[in-house]
Amino acid sequence: MRRALFALLLLSSCATSGYDRLPKVDQNDVHRIEAYLNGIQGLQAAFIQHGPDAGESGGRFSYIPGHLRLDYVVPHPMELVAGDGHLVLDDQGTGAVTHLSLRHNPLGLLLKHPIRFDGDIQVTDVRHGNGSLQISVAQADNPSQGLLTLQFSDVNGQLSLIGLQGVDARQHHFGVLLSDVKQGVVIVPSVFTPPAG
Repeated sequence: MRRALFALLLLSSCATSGYDRLPKVDQNDVHRIEAYLNGIQGLQAAFIQHGPDAGESGGRFSYIPGHLRLDYVVPHPMELVAGDGHLVLDDQGTGAVTHLSLRHNPLGLLLKHPIRFDGDIQVTDVRHGNGSLQISVAQADNPSQGLLTLQFSDVNGQLSLIGLQGVDARQHHFGVLLSDVKQGVVIVPSVFTPPAG
């Protein structure tokens, strides 16, 4: 028992936060992503989502720093609003309204405002591709609570969010692929008011 407790304390003390341990080029890219996400005036796109049951859904994606809204059209009308530490899903097909905390949800890592990938967030991976960039982030003190990967196009130094991949504490995977991305869109704040219920 003592050995197990000592091992747990040792592991928790080894948790690292932020991105200081990353190579300088990766640190620079993390700074660029922070500035991009905090500077978005409004972003809208079409989305396709792949869920843990291998099902596919889609609709309209809206984002401003700290807030996210998904208006599902396929397979049936649903409305997801997330921000201020909470996520609310209104399934208009069944009438069910689900409330979740973002505290232990990977989406919560995207919806902090302002976004800073240090302190209580750990950057676990940075990857560069041909015209693309992605980072993976987790809670520094408890990475088992979930991992979020943010995917961007990166053309001539200009970033654009094009996808999210996540895995939660129960190892449920989800992926959101964006298309027809429009940035600088004026979005009325009331759009991010959670549905009643």
